[in-house]
This record gives sequence, structure tokens and C-alpha cells, in this order.
Amino acid sequence: MSYKFNVQSTIGGVPVDFATAQLSDPAFHEKVCYRLPATDLVITESSLAGSQYTLKREYNLDVNIPDIARKFLKSAFRLRREDFWNLAQLNAESHFYMNMPSEFHSRTVMKHDANGIHIHQDWEVIIRVPLIHNLLAKHAEAEIRRFRDIELDIIRDELGKAFQAA
Repeated sequence: MSYKFNVQSTIGGVPVDFATAQLSDPAFHEKVCYRLPATDLVITESSLAGSQYTLKREYNLDVNIPDIARKFLKSAFRLRREDFWNLAQLNAESHFYMNMPSEFHSRTVMKHDANGIHIHQDWEVIIRVPLIHNLLAKHAEAEIRRFRDIELDIIRDELGKAFQAA
């Protein structure tokens, strides 16, 4: 069953042109990956072809999940994530797969003005566990929001450090 929600945020504090240039650099995205609170990170693809950037990776996350969901996990919460960016248009599609009967997808659109880069994400959570899929989907939303906030804080920090160094 599918569960949908959206998230909006803004990145400010650095000039928009500088921020968009950093977001168009694969090395920037890889640096963010290595700072995420995860273990056993493996980047399986990081490739740039024109304005199309693909980043695929796998890692273990320490997530807060209900005990009923833990029984579906064989070991750590292993996440496989694939991001497909159109850097010229500052948008991306992301797919998340894990070692449980579920998957997540998001569509990110970024627009900018004098106040910064405005990010809009549409999320779809698909849980394939009968009877408790709504409970798990709502819990997944909370975890997605938590990890998204962590990732956004890392992006802001990396942008600030890069701008100070420039």
C-alpha cells in the first residue's frame, strides 16, 4: 500500500550561485554521504554525464523501528539508495530499498531566489506488510523526516565550510 507526504525546506547562508555550483559537483555529494550517521557505506556508482548525475550507495542505518518491523530484518537496517539528478534543472528522483518488504521514492525540486534554495520533496512510502502497513508507513515518515533533517544540516554545514574556504 502506498502512503504519500511532502517536505519543504530552504538552504540559505551562502550565495545561491555558489550553492548551486557545489550541488553540481559529485565530490560534494560524496562528502555528504560520508558524514551521514551510517556504517558500512559503499558507493557503488558516482557518475556525471553532462548535467545528469547518478549516485548509488548502500549503508546501514540505526533507525528507530517498532519491534514488529524488526522481525522482518535479518540484521542491520541496510539501505540501498539511488539518486538520479538533473543538475541543470536542480531536481532529482531518489529510490530507497531496504531489507524489508518496503520501498520509498522521492522527487526533489529545487528553486532559488535571493533568500536561498527552496527544496520541495514529494515522498511515496510503499509497505508490503498486511494489516500494519499504515502504522509502519507513518513511522517510516517520521524516520525519513529525521534522517532528511540530518542530511540537510550536513549539506548546510558543507556549503558553509566550502564558502568560507573559497
